[in-house]
Amino acid sequence: QSGQIMSAAGLLLGNKAPTVADIDRAMAGNLCRCATYQRIRAAIHDASRALA
Repeated sequence: QSGQIMSAAGLLLGNKAPTVADIDRAMAGNLCRCATYQRIRAAIHDASRALA
């Protein structure tokens, strides 16, 4: 999970409004056993709106 957080934070530092493709690319190296990729993607979108 820490890898997911670091990847998401790194993405948002360089891209304030990431697209789904941007998020998928940034998170590609992080595997999630719980299979909640849609919720992770939504959380990154929420964070980008909060940072705007």
